Amino acid sequence: MKHIYSIIIAAVVLVFSSQAFAYNWAVDKDHSEIRFEVTHILTGVSGRFNDFEGNIFFDPTRPETGKFDFTVKVDSVNTNNGKRDTHLRSKDFFNTSTFPDMKFKSTGISHVQGDRYALEGKMTIKGVSKDIHIEFRFLEPKSHPFEKKKKVAGFITRFSLNRLDYSVGNGKFLEMGVVGKEVDVEIAMEALTDK
Repeated sequence: MKHIYSIIIAAVVLVFSSQAFAYNWAVDKDHSEIRFEVTHILTGVSGRFNDFEGNIFFDPTRPETGKFDFTVKVDSVNTNNGKRDTHLRSKDFFNTSTFPDMKFKSTGISHVQGDRYALEGKMTIKGVSKDIHIEFRFLEPKSHPFEKKKKVAGFITRFSLNRLDYSVGNGKFLEMGVVGKEVDVEIAMEALTDK
């Protein structure tokens, strides 16, 4: 009888541990991007951050148990213009020598409708932390075409930040009509997990 109980307990532990592991998503950095756009005088200037790390635990059937944790190396900013990128790294904007990282840590996740979910969290830029509400789409997992033992899912979000809320600039260039204060952010990620 004890042997049967041991088998049952082992099976339960195995099921729960495999379910937990199945929703630890590894970001596929080769197929993921963090992009942004900000107004310059009249039109938009776009760029991206090339260096970032992310930890994702997400089960769409139990979104409230999920966690998102991201760190972006600000020095990796790339607007396809070296002079502008150097200016963005300077004290006029990001001051990357003092504040090398941007961080996001989730505090709650809920289902909105269909493939849309709401993400509450804390955004930290230049030492300033603020609560933020983001909505994202979860693209249902499918078998990876080249790695049959893995599944790939998609996470897509778009939101806006006021850069002055995080002391990215002092408003001088906004008053001059050169750089807008609202920054549109788009994050598109593919993430992998074992089946």
